[in-house]
Amino acid sequence: MTASDTPLSEPTAPNEAFHALLLLAERHTGRIPPDLLVRHVLSVTAKAGWPVQRAALEAVLRRVAAAKQDGLAVAAAPPGGLGSFTTRRKGSHERPYRTVLEHLEPLRACCNCRDFTRNSLGLCKHVLTILPESLASRRKPATNRKQPQAPRVPRLTWDPVRPLIGTGDWMERVRLIGSGDGARGSAEPLALNGRFRRETGGVYALKATYADDPERRLALAEALLGAAGRPRHLAADASLVALLKQEKERWVSVVRRRPEHAAVKQALRTLKRPLYPYQREGVRRFLATGRLVLADDMGLGKTAQAIAAGHVLFHAQKVERGLLIVPASLKDQWLREWRLFSDVPLAVVEGSPKDRAATYRVGHRGFLVTNYEQVLRDLDLIQRWKPDFVVLDEAQRIKNWATKTAAYVKTLAPVFRLVLTGTPMENRLDELASILDWVDDMALEPKWRLAPWHAEYADGKREIVGARHLDTLRARLSGCLLRRGRREVIEQLPTRTDTVVPVAITEAQAEAHAELDLPIARLLAQARRRPLTPGEFLRLMSLLTTQRIIANGMAQLRFEDVWPSLSRTVRADEGTLQELASPKLGHLRDILAQVAVAQARKVVVFSQWRRMLTLAHWAVREVLEGAGLRAAFFTGQETSRRRTQNIVDFHDDPATRVLFATDAGGVGLNLQRAASCCVNLDLPWNPAVLEQRICRIYRLGQRQPIDVYNLVTQSSIEARIAALLADKRAFFSALFDGETNEVRFERSSSFLARLERMVEPARAPEPRLQEDSPEEQATADREIDELVAAADERGVALAAAPDPAAGSATIGTSVARPPSAESGSEAPAAKDVRGLLSLLKIHRRDDGGLAIEAPAEAAEGLAALFEGMGRLLREAAKARE
Repeated sequence: MTASDTPLSEPTAPNEAFHALLLLAERHTGRIPPDLLVRHVLSVTAKAGWPVQRAALEAVLRRVAAAKQDGLAVAAAPPGGLGSFTTRRKGSHERPYRTVLEHLEPLRACCNCRDFTRNSLGLCKHVLTILPESLASRRKPATNRKQPQAPRVPRLTWDPVRPLIGTGDWMERVRLIGSGDGARGSAEPLALNGRFRRETGGVYALKATYADDPERRLALAEALLGAAGRPRHLAADASLVALLKQEKERWVSVVRRRPEHAAVKQALRTLKRPLYPYQREGVRRFLATGRLVLADDMGLGKTAQAIAAGHVLFHAQKVERGLLIVPASLKDQWLREWRLFSDVPLAVVEGSPKDRAATYRVGHRGFLVTNYEQVLRDLDLIQRWKPDFVVLDEAQRIKNWATKTAAYVKTLAPVFRLVLTGTPMENRLDELASILDWVDDMALEPKWRLAPWHAEYADGKREIVGARHLDTLRARLSGCLLRRGRREVIEQLPTRTDTVVPVAITEAQAEAHAELDLPIARLLAQARRRPLTPGEFLRLMSLLTTQRIIANGMAQLRFEDVWPSLSRTVRADEGTLQELASPKLGHLRDILAQVAVAQARKVVVFSQWRRMLTLAHWAVREVLEGAGLRAAFFTGQETSRRRTQNIVDFHDDPATRVLFATDAGGVGLNLQRAASCCVNLDLPWNPAVLEQRICRIYRLGQRQPIDVYNLVTQSSIEARIAALLADKRAFFSALFDGETNEVRFERSSSFLARLERMVEPARAPEPRLQEDSPEEQATADREIDELVAAADERGVALAAAPDPAAGSATIGTSVARPPSAESGSEAPAAKDVRGLLSLLKIHRRDDGGLAIEAPAEAAEGLAALFEGMGRLLREAAKARE
């Protein structure tokens, strides 16, 4: 009979939550009685509510599975089943973890592993490993037991469960407990040294934790560590000792190496260009703590603040080497901006592996700028180079903790860490938590509690109708994240007018759009019963993307058929435009005729798809050329030299009046001195991507009033996306720019509910068989957001095909019309993938190996395609475990 067959006590409890959790835990706890774990979960989630309680149990069960998967075993155990254990993996010679079990019912333990100090569960996989042995030992005859004696010295303890609200500083939960009569020591001497205050009885709490004062915080950690290092006089929890060591390591380098105020002031004077007062404050805030997420609104000069921080640290002789990790398309721009502000040496890491290795080898002092893709290839070189200061620009690239990019970047451990992002959270709180991991990995712990505690559920289970406890989030972010809005610091910023241009859907569009509603609804119904397979996910993304293309117009959907004849048509008259069933092209002609021609203003026209921009250019070319004007492109298709030339022309050539850009131009470009109007031909799924587009012109240095035109096709998926964007904006604004503690969404925001609203009125008849847990729901949200965002953020489609307009392969999200649902075919189409593979060149090297060469457009498209497929396969594998 196993331990789980003989529970410690009858599974009774005063509430329904106990029975519901017990049902979920059965057959998943191994040799540990499930009621023991359920009672513990309820004790650490008191007053938190059902979503948090269920999420806590799921977090515990994941650790049960991890202990089994890792093959953890007890290496040493105390007599009697209580006391100090050591655990390690079977056959491993790694340092064992010290785990102390103090009590079984209620369960009370501590461990010096990293997970225990962060998860707020009061247990970890090591605790779960020792429980079966402890239970077995407790069942032996009483004569065989040797109960550990209570300590006869004062004790430093730490409560591992972080409060639901407030700042949650871990040091606030440190307690000093007197040993009682007859002890060899007393708490009084330690308490009277000024660091503790008496609470009740022989319990003392810290008077202050100095969360905003690194120097005093370090002194406190060192003092407590010193006291804990004298076990004959003071006992200390293993988890607390581990945390104190981490705290000391966190602050000792910063305190010793941060520049003095006078040195900062002097170094800032040597900048080639002065900073605004709020920018100087941003630099000082970073230098005070050495780590910061600078999340200023887009257009407020985060780049300038990062350059100034590096300039100060170098001139104050606090760092010798600094590394800037930026998107590849922004490396040259960073180099230009750096030279405008600073005289500190900066070089670009580029070229072959041998060239890049040489750059690191000779760069003993100064700064280097590289891109995220190169970090994956050059990690060993970077780690040997040992930068003291690292900047992550557009840090959304590490928002998904499971990606290789995030994992590699987070292995870098410089003293000074600066993260730049105008959109610290694009969709979910776990994205923000992933970014913060590198700066302050305690800020948003425990991660399992983020969604269930801060989301407002319609029925306590599924539909998210709002966000709550935002005051707590802001408090916990205040020490490591700095955000200023444009209106806070730039009173002279010109007005911005956003106009939604409703576009009537044509009969042909409506018919093609409706054909896809039912296949989408069927996939959604399938997703309610079980996780979709990778092929089903790909098909769902293809269908959704195709509906968005249809909203742009039938000419884009049927581009390969219509473009050869269109490209030979000089004049885009009204009759031709009507035949194309692409009414957005006519609206764009009207806007550019008014703004670019009549008002002589420069305009940036955005679309996710290069083919849509090609059609748009064809539609407006006559209007522009008739006025002696021209347009330029900034997409992933042009060479780096061509893109640079086009940007120069857009700024300096009065006749270059329009810039057609994909979302490759929506990140990092500074166009505020050129353009004053932005036209969005289509809406991205993510509001942050939309705002990035607009903020290319609405930023520091803009002197003209701004006009933004969003073309939205009515009665289509695009109109529904426009409505759903409001909820994401509401949460972001309430958290980062507001003061309210709650925000209500106009509509539910769960994954399935969002998509079902998009395909109204098509409904599949299959019934819902099983409800998703909040965690399963979050996983589903993450999967679909990543699928659709793959198009929004990378500009790469599943069905990438050669672009006839360019006469070469174009990696865009141009998707051929998918086969019907009945055909069973999956996207991407094989012929489209063959189009990319045909661009590869394979030849044998001198050493006998094979080398594969790919032009940039093919490499980017295939890399994104395979990366996406790999992610889907990993998620599917996890779903089946």
